[in-house]
Amino acid sequence: MESDSKNCFDKFFNPIDEVEEILFAYGLEFLRKNKDEIFLSYSGIWNNYEMSFSWIKNSNLVQINNDLSISIPEEMIIGIQRMISIVNEKIKLGYFGFSTEKSCIYFRHNVLLRGGVKFNTEQVEEFFDLIANECDKYYPAFQIYLQKQNDPVFALKSALLETVGEA
Repeated sequence: MESDSKNCFDKFFNPIDEVEEILFAYGLEFLRKNKDEIFLSYSGIWNNYEMSFSWIKNSNLVQINNDLSISIPEEMIIGIQRMISIVNEKIKLGYFGFSTEKSCIYFRHNVLLRGGVKFNTEQVEEFFDLIANECDKYYPAFQIYLQKQNDPVFALKSALLETVGEA
């Protein structure tokens, strides 16, 4: 069933404008590359990340990407792709992927905006927190795999060790 949302969607609405206002209100530094894309760098627990919000007009889709800036040697690409598949089974929203163009790992979350839906501050905060938390959670596992050249399951178990009780 094809939506007729083009007849009811505000032609002048750009969700990246909303994101820009929210980032500005928080005092975050960002770069508005063009009218449909905004970039921001931020420090996570383990690494400096590069997040982008891109609006794909014809689909009314906002794509939120976060590059982990982990360069993958060619001989380890198949193993890291296997590891990404295992990790994605554990994630509720969004997914990790491997960019063949940049030869690095990224996290992506897509938001479909239909019927004139606009972003609000809480949504942008949630997207930012979700992506930052998932990247911080799995970054050590990717590093263990790359540094120790172990199998993906071992790297995940080592990095996601959860403590029980209190000391």
